[in-house]
Amino acid sequence: MKQGWIKIFSALDVLQAKLAEDLLKQNGIESHILSKPDSMIPSVGEAELYTLPEKAEQAVSLLKENGLL
Repeated sequence: MKQGWIKIFSALDVLQAKLAEDLLKQNGIESHILSKPDSMIPSVGEAELYTLPEKAEQAVSLLKENGLL
């Protein structure tokens, strides 16, 4: 994880985090997914979405407007 980035979103489904990441990219907001797979079932587990602090407020608003938060 890049230092100084902050978590703006988390989901139990990596696909949902990917959708959020794609939405942010379409709007010019850089983001990164940190996946935490379950040790028993690697395809399941929490995924967290991070962005730069100066973009966090805009990113959260965008995610809310699109029903992801």
